[in-house]
Formats: sequence, structure tokens, C-alpha cells
Amino acid sequence: MKKLFAIALSFSFFYNCFSQDYENKVLERERNWDFFEGFSLGFLIQGQTKYPSPYYGPDVKGLYSDGAFHLILDFYIKKFLVGFQITDEYLYLKKTDDKGALWKPRGFNNSYSSLTRAYWLSLGYNFFKGLNFKLSLGFRKGPANSFIIDQDKDPSMIAEGFGYFNSDNGINQKRTSNSDFSESDFSLSINHPIRVYKRLGIVPELGYSFNYGGIISGLSIIFFNLSYEVEKEE
Repeated sequence: MKKLFAIALSFSFFYNCFSQDYENKVLERERNWDFFEGFSLGFLIQGQTKYPSPYYGPDVKGLYSDGAFHLILDFYIKKFLVGFQITDEYLYLKKTDDKGALWKPRGFNNSYSSLTRAYWLSLGYNFFKGLNFKLSLGFRKGPANSFIIDQDKDPSMIAEGFGYFNSDNGINQKRTSNSDFSESDFSLSINHPIRVYKRLGIVPELGYSFNYGGIISGLSIIFFNLSYEVEKEE
């Protein structure tokens, strides 16, 4: 019994020494990055609230009848934030060029919403006790292949009540339809990193996209740089 106790005590001693030594080495390496608070990965959803006028689509039955899904990556550098987003979009879009040609709705999400992709660059600033104000500038283009919906599925199988093969419908006529869509957009949001355990935390976010309305909300997982906290305390 005494031998087992001695072995357990010795194991505990060496384990603690090793763990402390390992943690000290990690902190020492991270001191070279003491300006870097951490980075986060997350997912946001957006519901469209502004529609073109006149509007010829189906009845809007809820906030997320048409919308978008954002995958986000943010880096926290002292009081600043730099981020990137890629967005799978199912917004109802309408755009007419100088010749009167109309962008053809693609018909996803049980609506006439278009299938577009947007890429965003975000810049932010920590202005009050961990609360970050974030401005994002995006470039939207389409058509695009969805990374959420089955790419082999035809729009007519998704949008109900729209005659994609009816030549009498002006939207289906090639001479009145644009095959490409592009524009810029921007959004404003706030987020707040919350530490959960040591390096790990969460970042709730709430924002608004301006071109088509759209309340944006979601959550990220943040990984903190521990040496950043040590540097602040010193």
C-alpha cells in the first residue's frame, strides 16, 4: 500500500512538473505574439427584410423566407478586428441594366430568391469593455454554386408556382434576362467575445445588412492567446 502511495505521489509530482513546464513553454512562445488576442470561427444567418418594388414573388411568410448564411473568420489584434466572410445567399434580387434586361430570379428556398455568393472584408474596433463595432464591405456575384443546397437540384424543383419553362413569361426570355449579377454591399454589426474556459470562448454577434435589409445574428467560437492577458496585466 505504501509503495502504491509512493508511486502515485511520484507520478503526480512529475506530471505537475511536466505540465507546468509545458505551459510555461507555450506561454513563452506566445509572448512573441502578445499583440494578438485570438481568432474566432463562426456562423451567421441573415433574413431579408427589404424587397424590390414592385414585388412579384410569393408571399413572405417569415423573416427567413429569403436570406443568407455567412461563414466568418475574425482576428483580434489589440483593440482592432480584421475579418473575412464567405456567404451562401438566397436573397430575392432584382436588377435591371441600361438596356432593360432583368436579372432572372433563380428560385431557391421555396421562393424566387437568387443563388449568389458574396465575399466580405471586415474591420472593427473595440470601443467599450470588449464590445466590438464591425463594418463589413462585401462584393456579391452570381449565379454561384451553393455549398449548402444540392447543386444537381433544378430551381423548378425548389421554387413552387413558377413556370421556368413557360416562354410567355418575360423573365424566361433570354433577350430580357441577365445571366450575371454583381454589386457591392455593406453591413454593420457588434460582437462581444466571452471567455468560457482558459483559451476557449464564444462570440455572439448581431448586425444589419443594408442593400436588402437583413438582420444578421449568430455565434462564433474564439480561441484566446493566453499571453495577451498576461501582457495586459503587466
